[in-house]
Amino acid sequence: SDIKKARIAIKHKDYDSLEKLMDGKLMPFIKKIDEGLYTWDDLASALKTPLNSAYGLTSAKFENKFKDPRNIDNIVAKRGALFMINLKHEVMDRGFTVAHIKTDSIKIPDATPEIIQFVMGYGKQYGYNFEHEATYDKMCLVNDAVYIAKYDDKGVRNKGGKHANEWTATGAQFAQPYVFKTLFSKEPVKFEDMCETKSVTTSLFLDMNETLPEGEHNYQFVGKVGCFCPIKPGCGGGLLVRDKDGKYYSATGAKGYRWLEAEIVSELGKQDDIDRTFYDHMAEAAIKDISAYGEFDWFVSDKPYDKEDNEILPF
Repeated sequence: SDIKKARIAIKHKDYDSLEKLMDGKLMPFIKKIDEGLYTWDDLASALKTPLNSAYGLTSAKFENKFKDPRNIDNIVAKRGALFMINLKHEVMDRGFTVAHIKTDSIKIPDATPEIIQFVMGYGKQYGYNFEHEATYDKMCLVNDAVYIAKYDDKGVRNKGGKHANEWTATGAQFAQPYVFKTLFSKEPVKFEDMCETKSVTTSLFLDMNETLPEGEHNYQFVGKVGCFCPIKPGCGGGLLVRDKDGKYYSATGAKGYRWLEAEIVSELGKQDDIDRTFYDHMAEAAIKDISAYGEFDWFVSDKPYDKEDNEILPF
């Protein structure tokens, strides 16, 4: 309970409450935040990990101190889910669209101060405290879990306006660093943005067969996990494969390209040999998915949304 209260206090930079929680054990870390060694987000994330662990244990298959034998159907999650379903219908009954809703958040296009206040008040009836976290200038939702959006000029309201006018991506497709920087944030692409971590339950190998006669192989063991860069043909890369029952299959997402371990690419100075077509194809796929809902060039521009502009399909 103290960890949960501390995380809320951290969100609001409530020093007085933090001093009274967990016997004041967090205060040395707060001091380091003031010294610039950590950020408030770092500490909040550190506390989120044990909270998530404790929550998971409440519905674990095995006996533990967090598990109540009466909790046969994960009542904590069920109560929250049923509340959010109720909230969705209440908002829709008031004439608003619910664009996205999940465990603890709701996104309402063209939200008014009145509907925002209603959500907060409705939550309080059930013991939940909502905050108006942000308003997006633009948002494209491509499925239940993947979207790209741009904050308005007030940014994240409960974080002092951080990220004002910046893009934010949820889900792997748009959050992939090369795609995000190339299409949205326009930041310079760095070497680490073109490194892919691959993991398997068996073993990964690089088949360095590029100069061998067709049908011959040179499998070099990597391990269960590795970080790799796609490499242009003729530049010393290998096919990235995994073994299963004595046979070799292309690792997920690696087919059609050659690869080298990122550490070797860095040590040998082969950054210019990275095959950017791998990432360009990812960017093209992202553009295609967004274009299914509207005009991509307008979406990434600074042009504001105009309801009267019938040439633009609203996102």
